[in-house]
Amino acid sequence: MNIKKQFKIFLTLLSVFLITTLSVCAFSFRNMTLDFVHISDTHISNRPDTSYKALSSSSLLLKDMIESINKIQGLDFVLFTGDMVDSGTKENFELFYNTLEKLKYPSLNSFGNHEFYGNMSKEEVLETVKENNKNYIFNDTYYAITPKTDYRIIVLDSAIKNENTSNGRLSKEQLEFLDNELYENQDKIVIIAMHHPSVEPFVSKEHSLLNADEFNEILLKYKNPIVVLSGHYHAAKIRRIGNIVFVSTPAAVTYPMASRHIKIVNYKDRVQYKFDFIDTKLDDVKEKNRQNVISYSALAGLEKDRNLEFTYFKSRSKSPNYKRKKIANASKTTKTSKRELKKLLPQKETKQPKKQKKGFFRKNKEVMQSQEI
Repeated sequence: MNIKKQFKIFLTLLSVFLITTLSVCAFSFRNMTLDFVHISDTHISNRPDTSYKALSSSSLLLKDMIESINKIQGLDFVLFTGDMVDSGTKENFELFYNTLEKLKYPSLNSFGNHEFYGNMSKEEVLETVKENNKNYIFNDTYYAITPKTDYRIIVLDSAIKNENTSNGRLSKEQLEFLDNELYENQDKIVIIAMHHPSVEPFVSKEHSLLNADEFNEILLKYKNPIVVLSGHYHAAKIRRIGNIVFVSTPAAVTYPMASRHIKIVNYKDRVQYKFDFIDTKLDDVKEKNRQNVISYSALAGLEKDRNLEFTYFKSRSKSPNYKRKKIANASKTTKTSKRELKKLLPQKETKQPKKQKKGFFRKNKEVMQSQEI
C-alpha cells in the first residue's frame, strides 16, 4: 500500500473520529433538563402576624425553605416571583438578603406589588436588588435569559407603581417584548415568570391582572411548550391547556407555606414535567396560620395542584380556539373553596332557605377576595 493511499485512509478515520467525538460533546442531558425551585411571596418583615400572613415568622420560614432546597442536588437556580418583602424598605430588603446568604444556588426574581408599597422608588428598589444579587445584571424590572440551549426564561414586571393597588398590569412595552421573545424562541421551551397570574386560581377582582386577556392572546399564537409561573394569590393551582401550563405557587407565609421543585426534560417529540411541593417543617406556624385563613383548602389546592408529573407530546398541539375557551372557563372559584366556606356557615344560618345561602356565599366570597395579598 503506497503512502498516498495510507494518508487517505488516515484522513477518513480521523474524520469519523472527530464527527463522533463532537457529536457526543454536543449532546448533553444537562442541556435537555431544567431543574429549579420556584418560591413566591416570602413577605419578609418584622411586622406582627395578620389573619392571612405569618409575618413575624417570615424570616424563619424562608430560612427553613433554604435548608430544604440546599439538600437538593444539581439545581440550576431558585426563582422568586415577587413580594420578596412585605414593603419596600431598606430594612426589609436587608433582612431578605441576609437570610438568602445561606442559599447555595443562584437566584433570580420578578417583582410584586409589595416591593413598591414602601418608601422606595422603582429605581431604588432595582438598585437595591442589583447591589445584593450579583446574578441580577439587568437594567430594568423585566428581562430574558437563556440558561441552557433548550430553554428561554422571560421575566415580566406586572406590578402597578404609585397606585397602592393589588391589581397588576403589563405595560405595552412588555407585551411587545414578550411577543418578540416568543417569536424568536419557538424552538425552545419558554418559562415565563411574573407575580400576577393571567389565569387565576380563584376569582378576585381586587387582585387580578387587568390585561390578562392581552397576555393570554399572545401566548395562543405559539405552539412550543410554555410554562407560566406566578404567585400573588397565595394559592396552589396547576392548569394544563394544550402547550401552555399555568402554575400558581402558594406563599411562603400563608398556608400551605410551600415552594415548588420543578424539573423539565426536553426531548425531540415530548416534554416531561415534574412538580413537587417542598413543605415547611415549621408545623406549629403552619397550623396556627391555617386556623386563621378563610378557605384554606382552596389555598392548598387539590393533590394534582401540589404534586404532578406528566408528559406533553409536541405533536398534539390544540387549536387556539380550544385553548381560548379553556382559559375563559378556568378562572372560576373552585368547588373546594365553596365547600370550605360552607364549613364556616353558622348553624342557625344553615337552616335558612336556599335563596339566603346564595347571599351568604356571595358575601363570604367577597371577604375571601378582599384579603390583603
